[in-house]
Amino acid sequence: MFLRPLQRSIGRVQPLWFSRLYSQTPEEKLVYEKLTRALEPKSLQVIDVSGGCGSMFAIDVISDKFKGMPMVKQHKIVNEVLKDHIKSWHGLQLRTKAQQ
Repeated sequence: MFLRPLQRSIGRVQPLWFSRLYSQTPEEKLVYEKLTRALEPKSLQVIDVSGGCGSMFAIDVISDKFKGMPMVKQHKIVNEVLKDHIKSWHGLQLRTKAQQ
């Protein structure tokens, strides 16, 4: 199935056209929208890596709001935005970066 290669390739940046081929789950859309409103990211990927049950996500975000912040602070900001949802998750793979 198409999702398995996606889950294995989470460590790589996907090309822009890839997002048009991949249909987001409702949970992915909710997380994507919350992060977009809060962080105004230059790049954002939200992928349910739990097989579709919504219990584990891989999030990759690049935002100007992270400029000058250590990675721990960046992660705390994302965790604060998603705190209501994280409570019900089993895990989170989070990569953050300030826009260059």
